[in-house]
Amino acid sequence: MFFVFAVLRIRGFKVSGFVDFKTSSWVMLQNEKRFTGVCHGTVGEIIQGPFHINRNISISVISLHARKFSWVHFMNSDCDNIEHVAKEKPRSMKAIDLYGALHKTKRPKGEWGFYSELVTGKGMSSSTADIVATIRCLDKINGRVTDQKSVSKILKGIERSDSVFINRYALYLSDMQQTVRTFSSKPQLHCYYIDEGGRVETEGTYELLLMHYRKKLREYSRNLDSAISAFDNRDYRRLAECATQSAILSQNVLPKKNLDSFLNYKEHFGADGIFVAHTGTLIGYLYARNPLETMVADVAAFARSLGHQIQYTQAGF
Repeated sequence: MFFVFAVLRIRGFKVSGFVDFKTSSWVMLQNEKRFTGVCHGTVGEIIQGPFHINRNISISVISLHARKFSWVHFMNSDCDNIEHVAKEKPRSMKAIDLYGALHKTKRPKGEWGFYSELVTGKGMSSSTADIVATIRCLDKINGRVTDQKSVSKILKGIERSDSVFINRYALYLSDMQQTVRTFSSKPQLHCYYIDEGGRVETEGTYELLLMHYRKKLREYSRNLDSAISAFDNRDYRRLAECATQSAILSQNVLPKKNLDSFLNYKEHFGADGIFVAHTGTLIGYLYARNPLETMVADVAAFARSLGHQIQYTQAGF
């Protein structure tokens, strides 16, 4: 094959790629008027609980980062669908406006498109991932990279969120949009989970959580210290046990219908821990090493007996 790099204009679009002169085929590398931003979501948290800062209690999370994604697309065009964005994706719309105010850039004119594997109201960080993917798409359009501090600033103006924009595990204050610390270890954790159904609106849980945390400060503090130590020592089975303890503590405020069943069969299925979406509808088993398919089949049968389909994702980076 004989390839020659070329830049062409096709129907007003500037595209770059290679021409194969033997077959007269065109391999497109990039369309310079199309841009895409992407951000992963979560399947809940390893832990969620109180964190003391300036004599106040903040909501802290260490998220279970999942390989499920939100994509935001933009194409320069005379057909501007920004009104549709404002109606269907109001938080992304606000991110577009806050981004422009922060960087002093004009709102781009064209067509926006959204696609997500993250279901809203489940505790998968769907709206935060949409916002971060929107910011990253705007970065592509403007040829820049918005730093983490600025991303936090934009998020703070929109919603309580987590650390999906940070490329490592982090202890993050979701209500203050502040990173307490990141962890150098990056465990690959295997998550087999069910969706119990329904939806949870995160914004409606804030005061409820703080009231609960004040009653259980000692237990939460002990579990947080253990989780931090587990990260620092790369003790991922202990980390999974911290997830179990966090799920149990959360049962007194946002209960999961199937937690007792999962606890009863945890050892039978050789799980290292149990995780939940604390302000969502997910609950599942956590493994530091992926189990054999025969065990996965047994876990799936167990989930089916509860009336649910087992789902899987790998958490980590």
